[in-house]
Amino acid sequence: MEPIAVIDHENFNTFRPLISVVLPAFNAELYVREAVESILSQTFVDFELIAINDGSLDSTGDILRDMSVKDPRIIFISRENRGLVHSLNEGIGLARGKWIARMDADDISLPNRFEKQINWLEQRGDDLCGSWIRFFGTSDNRIIRHPQSDAAIKISMLFGSPFAHPSVLMRAELAKKLKYDDLWEKCEDYDLWERAARAGWKMSNVPEVLLNYRQHQTQISMSSFALQQKLTQEVRFRYWNHMSAPLGLDMKLVEDVWQMRESEPYTLNMDHVDCVFNILLRSSVGEAREVLLDHMTRLYLRVASSYPDIDYRWSRLHKSFGTGAGLTTKLMLMIIANFRIRADSMLFAGLKRAFLSLTWRG
Repeated sequence: MEPIAVIDHENFNTFRPLISVVLPAFNAELYVREAVESILSQTFVDFELIAINDGSLDSTGDILRDMSVKDPRIIFISRENRGLVHSLNEGIGLARGKWIARMDADDISLPNRFEKQINWLEQRGDDLCGSWIRFFGTSDNRIIRHPQSDAAIKISMLFGSPFAHPSVLMRAELAKKLKYDDLWEKCEDYDLWERAARAGWKMSNVPEVLLNYRQHQTQISMSSFALQQKLTQEVRFRYWNHMSAPLGLDMKLVEDVWQMRESEPYTLNMDHVDCVFNILLRSSVGEAREVLLDHMTRLYLRVASSYPDIDYRWSRLHKSFGTGAGLTTKLMLMIIANFRIRADSMLFAGLKRAFLSLTWRG
């Protein structure tokens, strides 16, 4: 077992960077050097990089050790494997900066990421921000445009995580209080954002690509997909409960919205579904309403094959609250409903991809 090793620079006890970057790494020898170099080449230079080798069985530790010797901004830690959440909290505990930046060992931060995010946060007074991201590593090169405003993020959180985890920069004082929870590993980020939302953090996303997000077959999110989905659903349910009272939502009606994520055949009370979205749409404006309409449309498309009147229901809601893409979505709903195209079919997947390219954020 390799002992804990901290390779430090002079003035460790007095140096106070503005940003502390937390980068855990496990068996990341193929990508970690490029990830670290993308941090070291930032245009904003007032940072420390806490690189944690979490018991890797490959040469990840050697790569990080060598890089730390050459650049004193790197604080290198190497020890036995303890898992991602433990490593994240360890890094947060060591962080000396005012802000904590997340970074994964297989992604690439654009050179101006920190400069853009620091200026954004200090101008707006937010507690946390992410950014848009671009997929790479496969044929999927989409840009994922996460919602920008706090209100839109809080609505988006009803349906899933509103941030790309490795793009986040958050206020250290608050992160040290909440920390990550190892009971929610595999969706530890969504759990933290949900608790942060309930704690009153102000959140946003910089509306431009500041991180390239690598896709490959060894990612945790792919190898543990079933558990991740289960835990995500539990966090989602927790947040719906939190939001139900201020929004005037009856959780018995919300149960039908939840079932829209399940597999066919569907036995939903669509009047309940329409009622829930009507309430949500009435309580949202601007970008928050646009985000809600995105998520609403995704769910209505998913169940359309089971409900011949789905296009009428969607049009009724959209006529009162929607903007843009109305006719396109109605046509897609009609096609899926009339031809009974199941959500788990290849044809549905193809139609969805085409629809995404025309209308959705990503």
